[in-house]
Amino acid sequence: MASTKSVIIVGGSFAAIAALKTLVATKEVKLDITLISPNDKAFFNVAVPRLLVENEVTIEKTVFPLDESLDKLTKGTLHKATHVKSSVKHVEFNGKVVTIADGSKLSYDNLILASGARSVSPIWKLDSVENVDFTLESIRQTSDRIQKARSIAIIGGGTTGVETAGELGHEFKGRKKIVLYTGSSGPLSIPLPGHVSSVTDKLKQLGVEIVNNQLVKKQGESTIVLEDGTTRDFDLILEAQKLIPNTEYLPNEVLDKRRYVITDDYFRLRDFHDVICLGDILALGQQSLVDLVYNQNPTFSKAIAYEVFGDTKVKLTPYVKPSRPTILVPIGRNGGVGVVYGFSIPNFVVWFSKSRDFMIPKASGYCT
Repeated sequence: MASTKSVIIVGGSFAAIAALKTLVATKEVKLDITLISPNDKAFFNVAVPRLLVENEVTIEKTVFPLDESLDKLTKGTLHKATHVKSSVKHVEFNGKVVTIADGSKLSYDNLILASGARSVSPIWKLDSVENVDFTLESIRQTSDRIQKARSIAIIGGGTTGVETAGELGHEFKGRKKIVLYTGSSGPLSIPLPGHVSSVTDKLKQLGVEIVNNQLVKKQGESTIVLEDGTTRDFDLILEAQKLIPNTEYLPNEVLDKRRYVITDDYFRLRDFHDVICLGDILALGQQSLVDLVYNQNPTFSKAIAYEVFGDTKVKLTPYVKPSRPTILVPIGRNGGVGVVYGFSIPNFVVWFSKSRDFMIPKASGYCT
């Protein structure tokens, strides 16, 4: 057997765990794996819209200690996996060295970049520097503010904004003023343009007011500023409109204008094939769990086999962004809208798959 290879994974959530699972599956190469993340737990952030109205019992079901996951995934294998609780400050690709927050330098044979993306508001995703407790406490504080608020504005007409509006509408219909600012022609107009009317109807049935065709911004803690300069005040404003890739530790030459990582079609850095990317940081990707599981994983697995396991006979599989979307969006507790490869699915399928429990019972499968 060849000597042990050193592999570093940057990240600690869905993509990092998926990468680890792929790595430890081999029996041909012994790996010494180091996972670097400021968080000591993986977090099933898919469930956040439900946690905002139901967190005291549910929130602990969405976090999973990384050390336990690493022990579980490497048990009975050739491999060793260690979690370093830190953030990455710099990567030297030529020297194959990663520098972490305290100045320590870690060498690698292969580097996996799976550091994900964060949101403008700390409630939706794990932070790149703060640990998971910061995110969970932010959710609890926001949940408490939701309970006390009489008026709530949600900025963002994508899946997160629509799901959150649906949850709040279902929970507080008629008792709170809930306004969704889509920033486009309608809710879900970008991922599901053919379903805007249906989504609008479902939200209105839950008492949600919808404001379209207005790019708005938050001013202070309680004011929305519209394009014409007019303002509206709310007790609470939830920003659900933007992702920020966690790539500050990477040099500009490997990033696009949005700060996502530029790779070849096989997720390798173009000039450094020993560096492979996965998840939300990919410029090629769709920044979704569905894309990671069903579209990215096949390409990533082949790249790992070729670059890490040294199987030069493997045929690399290029990533192809799906032309037809697969997306399920709960709107309240009784269903929502969804498509699978572009084909609409019935309301009860959305309810059964996601709306009834936001997939929380399946969280461990993605995070451990």
